[in-house]
Amino acid sequence: MKCLIIDDDVDFSNRMAKYVNIFLSKKFNKYEIKIQNDHFTDMSIYYGLDLLFIDIDLNNTSGIGIIHQLDKLKCDYPIIYVSSRKELVFSSLSTHPFYFVRKQNLDTDIQELFKLLDIYYKKTMKLITFNYYGRKTSIFLKDIHYIESYGKDISIITNNEIYTYRSGLKQALDLFDSKFIVRVHRNYAVSLMYVKEIDKNNIILNDEIVLPIGKKYSEVLLNLYKEYLIS
Repeated sequence: MKCLIIDDDVDFSNRMAKYVNIFLSKKFNKYEIKIQNDHFTDMSIYYGLDLLFIDIDLNNTSGIGIIHQLDKLKCDYPIIYVSSRKELVFSSLSTHPFYFVRKQNLDTDIQELFKLLDIYYKKTMKLITFNYYGRKTSIFLKDIHYIESYGKDISIITNNEIYTYRSGLKQALDLFDSKFIVRVHRNYAVSLMYVKEIDKNNIILNDEIVLPIGKKYSEVLLNLYKEYLIS
């Protein structure tokens, strides 16, 4: 778990880090919190993160502008805006932030944020372990985009790698045991976390991959997706 706090106010970012440290220590055995108080436009600092706090109004830099660039790079971790300017909450919505923390209401806003993050991590940070070329391999549920079945093998397509091994699709879904990985076709299952759009015959993922929907799976898929969106 890697968390980054972006803020030009050193004192506030240190205060924020103390809150975040308490929360993450209850959720993860291993985690890292970094604070960045300058060089905000170096995009390399935003790679490989699991959680980002960013001030909207940085020195000569727009936090919202940075997040627009991250959207182009398909970064998919929770982004929390932080600002003392409450009027900026509306302009921040264009980048679909996870939450907006008001600096002057930090004590109360941060507790509400942690409640939502707790729900999010229960959905996404489940660790899946399976046999891959004779060794135990683990991946986070949140990293799975979709699963493809062909013959007696399946391929698990993740953010950075494709894992192909001997298994049936039903066996894999039983192993994952998650209502967020849903079978949509006899040869495919998808993660609801990566669904961009569903039409009558196809499901479109965030990376624009289009997969077919089998008629027998359509109704269950739509019901589970609605449940996912409101949970």
